[in-house]
Amino acid sequence: MLHQRIDPVLLLVWAQAARHGNLHAAADSLFMTQPAVSHRLKNLQEIVGEPLYQRNRHGITPTAMGMALLRIAEQIENALEDARNLCQDTEKMLRGSLSILASHSNAETLLPQAIARFQQQYPGVSLRLVATNSRAARAMRDQADLVFVEDDLASPAQTEWVQETLRETTIVLLAPENPHWLQLAQKPLPLQALASTALVWREEGSGIREHALQALKEAGIYPEIRYELSGLAAIRDAVRCGLGVSFVSALNDSGGQRPGVITLNTEPHIHHRLSVLYRKEASHSSRAFLDLLRQPSV
Repeated sequence: MLHQRIDPVLLLVWAQAARHGNLHAAADSLFMTQPAVSHRLKNLQEIVGEPLYQRNRHGITPTAMGMALLRIAEQIENALEDARNLCQDTEKMLRGSLSILASHSNAETLLPQAIARFQQQYPGVSLRLVATNSRAARAMRDQADLVFVEDDLASPAQTEWVQETLRETTIVLLAPENPHWLQLAQKPLPLQALASTALVWREEGSGIREHALQALKEAGIYPEIRYELSGLAAIRDAVRCGLGVSFVSALNDSGGQRPGVITLNTEPHIHHRLSVLYRKEASHSSRAFLDLLRQPSV
């Protein structure tokens, strides 16, 4: 008989019966009928090949074999309780890793403070951030848990991914801090005024580049792509050195102007959305990071 596999459920039923010393009370605690409890204990007894209990005036008394199986059953109960507690407390005691792909603008503006707060709250999570452009981030999304892009394109139907817009802002003009541009900064600058201006562009696939190019084309301007740089720091240095003007997210200068450069609003405004892609079955760490991002203070 002992070569048969013992169903753990039979042991859990036996644990209730042995502790209560009464099949009727055990049935009530298990939300089962007494015949159903008796049937399961009979199955367990047949597998073991020895009696589990002896009947007395008030119910049952476990045999030596019954007591041995009770101890095993209690180990199973403890393991299940540990598993339940782990699942319930996962968001408070996160461990593991979180992989993020983000466009440069997201990595430069939206994510640094969020990552710092996340690491303070969940030090057990190892976080990896790779900054690229929106197009590349979207294309490589299967390599990450969270993907941050600069658009609100509809995701293909019937996919495992959800897209959510996190911030709506504008794209502004970054110009050198000289009398010419300081004078023009008094009011929104018409995009047509850039028709003969040298422009410094982000790399191909950049969300800012694509939005700015589209806005210029709608204004009847088809600019020359002469300077193409990756990353906000390189763009700032190029503008500061006088290579031309560029476009950046309004969030990049939320802390004030940087030495040597100023920002100008444009007319019309160039809208800019920072969005996140995440799996429908997101991990606990992914959900915790998203919850933190959705907080107004971040």
